[in-house]
Amino acid sequence: MKFMRTIPICLIMLFLLACIVACGPERPDGVLSDSKMEEVLYDYHKAKALGDKEPLTTKYKATLYYLNIFEKNHTTEAEFDSTLSWYSHNPEAFERVYQRVIKRISDEKALLERSIAISGQGGNVTQSGDSVNIWSEMPMLSLTNHPYNNRISFEYQNDANFEDQDTLHFNARFRYFHANNHFVNSNEAAIMALSIRYRNDSIISQLHYILDDGKHKLTLQNGKNGKIREVYGFIYLPEQSENRILLVDSISLIRMHTKEN
Repeated sequence: MKFMRTIPICLIMLFLLACIVACGPERPDGVLSDSKMEEVLYDYHKAKALGDKEPLTTKYKATLYYLNIFEKNHTTEAEFDSTLSWYSHNPEAFERVYQRVIKRISDEKALLERSIAISGQGGNVTQSGDSVNIWSEMPMLSLTNHPYNNRISFEYQNDANFEDQDTLHFNARFRYFHANNHFVNSNEAAIMALSIRYRNDSIISQLHYILDDGKHKLTLQNGKNGKIREVYGFIYLPEQSENRILLVDSISLIRMHTKEN
């Protein structure tokens, strides 16, 4: 009799599991699967990195890299846009996909850094040049309402490639994902900040609230403050009233040598 009573319980558990799976967010036609979207996003960021390295004379190649993403993954730009729109109403699904993308890029970056260290070609200095991107962190990230994942900070110490008249440009592209498409109010808007500390301990800073999607930029130019000690800043997503995700990509920190008049 005991055995006979366990059969209905097992059937009920299987039925409930099937219901949970079936009740997940419905994915309409034209929306990519999570695995397909992961591949597209991963290839997108690799193409973006390649395009950013192209000089102005061959910048057209950046468009070719971008178009190749869809050809490689047998999809279209329209399907990609439709999927992003669907994820804006299903932020938890988007967060899962993007965390996998971030892990893959992080693992690839760590492997490259280990290879450079083994070859002895590494160095704890920024690139040289009149106009270079000194950003060495992840070029993209996603911030959430969770305290462990609502902020990224950075700090770069002065080295031989910094000059007294340097100008710093902190750039990033932002996109909010949230269930109800509400406008972001100032209390919940993300903040980006950039600061320069000088050898005499004086500091110049700029703070900017991200109230809308798109590209945002901070610029700091040294006047007569002398030698730079460090450059630092952050991107921060305050506590949210709803389950909002902030996607940040195309992050760069451009250091430009400015000639004194």
